[in-house]
Amino acid sequence: MRIFGAERITGIMERLGMEEDVPIEAGIITRVIENSQKKVEGHNFDIRKNLLEYDDVMNQQRKAIYALRRQVLEGRYAPEPTEEERRQGKTTAGPAPTASGAHTVDLLVRTVRPTLARMADALGQEAAPNADPTALGPDGKPVPPKMISVPVDPLKMRSLIYRQFGAFPDASGIASDRTAALDGLAKEVASSLIQQRERLLDLSEEMVQSLIDEHCPPSAHAEDWDLEVVGHAVKERFGFEPDLAPKGTTGALDRESLTSALWAEVEKIFEAREAEFSLPVLLYFSRHFYLEEIDQRWIDHLKAMEALREGIGLRGYGQKDPKQEYKKEGFVIFGEMMGIIARNVCEKLFHMQLQRTEQGGEVAVPQRQTRRPRQTIESGGGDEKAAASSNPDGEGAEARPMRRQEPKVGRNDPCPCGSGKKYKKCHGALAAVPLP
Repeated sequence: MRIFGAERITGIMERLGMEEDVPIEAGIITRVIENSQKKVEGHNFDIRKNLLEYDDVMNQQRKAIYALRRQVLEGRYAPEPTEEERRQGKTTAGPAPTASGAHTVDLLVRTVRPTLARMADALGQEAAPNADPTALGPDGKPVPPKMISVPVDPLKMRSLIYRQFGAFPDASGIASDRTAALDGLAKEVASSLIQQRERLLDLSEEMVQSLIDEHCPPSAHAEDWDLEVVGHAVKERFGFEPDLAPKGTTGALDRESLTSALWAEVEKIFEAREAEFSLPVLLYFSRHFYLEEIDQRWIDHLKAMEALREGIGLRGYGQKDPKQEYKKEGFVIFGEMMGIIARNVCEKLFHMQLQRTEQGGEVAVPQRQTRRPRQTIESGGGDEKAAASSNPDGEGAEARPMRRQEPKVGRNDPCPCGSGKKYKKCHGALAAVPLP
């Protein structure tokens, strides 16, 4: 590395007639060396600062995408805490969202708890040490081994809960007080199911709003809206043809009523698929699609950001700050990536075709026709089979319909308390039990 002021120091020493092995004691030489060292350190500091400013963009994006991935993995859907809240020991920034109607914590607990009890019973039994697995009875059939009671392993219990429901609760108390632990686990699992379901509903609602914003902009008159394109886009996203206003009546339409009508149809389709697959199975595949898309799109995003960074320095020739341009374009690219993730998850969820393979046979679930090939999942083995064959009522049991005792309040309907807020933002947000 070239030392600033080196030639000047050499010239001064030659004029003074100093030899190479003589110690330097002149004050002017000392000051020149100090100034040179300061310039070198300042230059290196500027380089490090410049690199950190570029790296900070990727660091913020990394925090956002990994926070989303962590919430999907843990079955949570709640605001992420800030750095200050994390230092204070908070794990969530606010209450978890909730749903109404048949999907409340109390109603889901009644369905989830029996399944959790069966899980604990299965983990609390194992074959006796002296049991002979090859023993045969008088009829020549294998004799079931003698079972003995053992303490329930909290880690195995947690693993079973996660595989079936996607929740990640703390099951450490299951070995000491099974009844109290199961009650607590049932509430946490029910809350997790509600949060996972609300994530999908919010995702669908955002897709509806984005379609309206794209094809029915507020700056355009209703007569200029291309409702045919809207219908094709809805079919591509959600797999059904919406009942839009016929031609000649577009003048009576407005964005709010069109959005509400379209969302009402999407919500019905969502509930139909929920009834078709059962809530745990639908949520299982939603997690699968989310993680699949996040992992793939994030890899592509890293490559795109690296390519952007390699050429961003040329913006300086256009009298633009490369760092600011990198931040702006990086933000746009990141937003596009998040939009692609949301859109692909939505399309896969509403177009998937589940095939169960049981005893060598296949049962194909009939689906609505669509322009694009559907996501096909064969549940012939592994976790897919465990998820597809399970429901909140236990292995192999038919899910019982949950009935609500009170009138249904929509997520976007005004809250019955009269506050003027939407139900999901008012009393609807108080019914869930947030995960720790």
